[in-house]
Amino acid sequence: MSEPFAHGEDHPACGICPSKRLPREAFVVYDRPSWECPFDPADGHRYTLDDRTPACVHPHKLGVEPDRIAPPPKDPVEPEATPPRRRRWLPSFLAR
Repeated sequence: MSEPFAHGEDHPACGICPSKRLPREAFVVYDRPSWECPFDPADGHRYTLDDRTPACVHPHKLGVEPDRIAPPPKDPVEPEATPPRRRRWLPSFLAR
């Protein structure tokens, strides 16, 4: 197995960065965090959506140029406003 891209404990890469465990050709580098490379809470790393390739999102910490450009954030979807539910009038003896 080849050596990890980031060497030493004093390297500025994040603790979860694939550069600390993989050689440079084994992971992709995005220019910033994105929905295309979400964090996987099951193992604590980021992967691409299409083929689960390990992903780094801080190229400035590695000193490399990104090889993938993150798409702009998705517009938040606003839920449709539902009218408040109206209570029907009940005679007092049925409201109890």
